[in-house]
Amino acid sequence: MSPAYHARRNHRKANRHKDCGRMVRERQRAGVAGGAGDRVPGNVGFDMPHGERADRDPVRSYERLDKADLARLGRAAHAELDAFFARNPHLAGWRDRVRIIALAQGGAEHYLRGRRGVRDLDVIVCFAEDPRLPRLFRRMVISWDWGPSKLGRCPHDPPEYTGRAVDVAFWVIPDRPSPIAGLREWLAGRAARHADPVRKPDLAHEPVVLIDPGPGSVAWDPGGAPPARPKTTGHRKPHGLVPP
Repeated sequence: MSPAYHARRNHRKANRHKDCGRMVRERQRAGVAGGAGDRVPGNVGFDMPHGERADRDPVRSYERLDKADLARLGRAAHAELDAFFARNPHLAGWRDRVRIIALAQGGAEHYLRGRRGVRDLDVIVCFAEDPRLPRLFRRMVISWDWGPSKLGRCPHDPPEYTGRAVDVAFWVIPDRPSPIAGLREWLAGRAARHADPVRKPDLAHEPVVLIDPGPGSVAWDPGGAPPARPKTTGHRKPHGLVPP
């Protein structure tokens, strides 16, 4: 190649480097440079895309959920179990059939990925089925008050709530040698029956994080959880305050 060709090539490379440097400086002045600056202050410790800051729902808390929170959610579940069987002594045989306590729905999604935020916390208590016992009918979800905490409170809830609502639901799952296998079988069946998560959301469309046994272990994660639906209605009055 001729010396003139190499001179033109070097000139073009130098101009490209200048343009690149100018673009970086412009991005830095605009506050969109990559790295630690893209993290949302006070978030759960996960990296989040820069643009998601503006999309935060002010009704939700984006504080981190940790294993200490899972342990307290377990105490909420046991408080509800105590209250339920005190009201229903004829169903006492089911108490020994509790196999799994877990965090579900949006709270589990937020625990895993830190982007969803929490409006409330959903706890499921799973009993192994037993045809010899009186039927454990599906019943209303019972809400408890988490109390003052880093999670704040939902402004749509009644004034009796001093913190986030904790919803405790009872479910009966297949009795299998492995409770986790029974849970997954049950969730897979629900997911098959409710294939469209937008039209008919179901707890099977979102993760399930174990509280007992194996706190923090992921029992179910279908991926692609549906977006949170905006709500302006609150919970019923709380049954009580979650034990500390």
